[in-house]
Amino acid sequence: MIKYTLKGLNAEQQAQQLKKLPSLYKRLEGFVTATVVVYLILFMALHVNYKKLGTEPAATQIIACLLVLAIASALAVFICNKFVTPLSNAKKISAIKTGQVEIITVKTSRAIKRADFDDFGSAFYIDVTDKNRKKTLFLWGQYLDEGDCQNNFPNTEFEIIRQPGSDEFMSFRLLGQHFKEDKTLPPFDKKIWQTGAYPVNGDLLDQSIDEIT
Repeated sequence: MIKYTLKGLNAEQQAQQLKKLPSLYKRLEGFVTATVVVYLILFMALHVNYKKLGTEPAATQIIACLLVLAIASALAVFICNKFVTPLSNAKKISAIKTGQVEIITVKTSRAIKRADFDDFGSAFYIDVTDKNRKKTLFLWGQYLDEGDCQNNFPNTEFEIIRQPGSDEFMSFRLLGQHFKEDKTLPPFDKKIWQTGAYPVNGDLLDQSIDEIT
């Protein structure tokens, strides 16, 4: 059995997520780095296209440099907010305070293990029933080889807390009894790695555990 429940983040979960936000130093570092890179690119382009710039009066050169710096700063803000680290955490803080977590409760009695590949962590296929249909929950990560999971997983009952749809878990808690997996499959081969045709942590596969090979 697998059950999904959505609820708002409690104070502890909010604090946990807020700690993961980039610090002011990290945000400023990203902005300064982006500004310098963009400035150098723009200045070089300006110098190549306007070779006489170096012969212009000092005041003109200073104005040109300041103009390029202003444009570079504006572009750096856009790049940081769009692709790197936003200058402000305000939107993320608001999302955390108004966001929800997905609580996944699993009860099972069968599992298949997938051997670790290059220290990525063990993987398990967990037999579950979802809306009266046989499916398979895929779990993968070093967390399955550490702490309580090291000697007690697979387990007859466990609880996952994550942001909806995420492959990173905020919490993974064992609630039942340890049992032995049916078998252990070899690690994913190179062909699968190259094609990317493998599930990720937390995927619910639309096939029964008996179809896993």
